[in-house]
Amino acid sequence: MIRWKGSWSWILVWSCSLLMGGLILCVGYIEALSNVSKKSGPELMKQKAQPVVAQGISPNQQSPATGLNVESKTQELAGTTKSPPESIADFPSPVHGKVLRGIGNYYSETLESYIFHSGQDYSEPEGTIIRATHRGKVVYAGTDSLLGQKVVLDCGHGWVVTYGGLDNLRVKVGETVEKQAALGQVGFFPGGEGVNHQSQLHYEVWHDNKVQIVGTSEGAI
Repeated sequence: MIRWKGSWSWILVWSCSLLMGGLILCVGYIEALSNVSKKSGPELMKQKAQPVVAQGISPNQQSPATGLNVESKTQELAGTTKSPPESIADFPSPVHGKVLRGIGNYYSETLESYIFHSGQDYSEPEGTIIRATHRGKVVYAGTDSLLGQKVVLDCGHGWVVTYGGLDNLRVKVGETVEKQAALGQVGFFPGGEGVNHQSQLHYEVWHDNKVQIVGTSEGAI
């Protein structure tokens, strides 16, 4: 009986020691978590309050290369590409070929009568890519009995531009094309407007229903 009493006493002593040790560890772990949350809370709030700057440049920051405001420069470029036309000077010739026929009346052997030629015909090799001289909306893109295939752009403020003698059109009605956008290629169409049966570009500009003389600062017929 004495031997059993001694064994039970040691068991109770060890059990109490283990229980106290466990309690001490739990209390220490809870205090550590509390301290971490108190420190990280304000730091997270500071991080959320800081603004995020995309691509490392603030919208109002100046460019080190030019010294110009980045946002202002972007708006300036957008205004340049979408600004409405003001005069015939905004519609230069799209090519540098020889002028085969200018604006005026001429006798058409095909129609056997005099007709008014409202544009300028430029000698250009077949396949030459023709690009828009000004931004505009496509109001016509298809076949013409005298010009072969043509594209007509409404550039706004009463300005309308026609590109004739084309082939392989790259635009459709309803599209808005930017300046220098490809419209098509010069084709070979020996129709009523043809000269010497060679490939050529027909280019005409109208403003408020008056044909304009390309290559001048002012003037209309």
